[in-house]
Amino acid sequence: METYKKYQAAKLEVKRATDWLGNKVKIDSQDGRPYMFANVKFSAQYCGQSYAGATNYHDSPEAFNAAMAEVIRRDFDSLAEKAFAILSKKESEALIACKDDLAAVQAEIEEAESAA
Repeated sequence: METYKKYQAAKLEVKRATDWLGNKVKIDSQDGRPYMFANVKFSAQYCGQSYAGATNYHDSPEAFNAAMAEVIRRDFDSLAEKAFAILSKKESEALIACKDDLAAVQAEIEEAESAA
């Protein structure tokens, strides 16, 4: 049941995200203050070749990366909500994809029970 394995993996990713996002409300044991959002890394690439032999991957420049990291830091809560919604949707879709496999297994169980 490969679909169930995919569902379990998607479910685990939602749990990991939930656990990590939970750090926002934790209190540091050393100074009694909430955990601090400390680091954002951003980089991007365009892929394409203007002519044979030209560069295939075009990395975003460092100044742009720093500006994007600032945008992410500023808008983190709304971006995190959107990212979490994507993960949750993938989890739901993966669970629904198990339906056919589950029906096949249920049919095999019923066949085995009637033969017993």
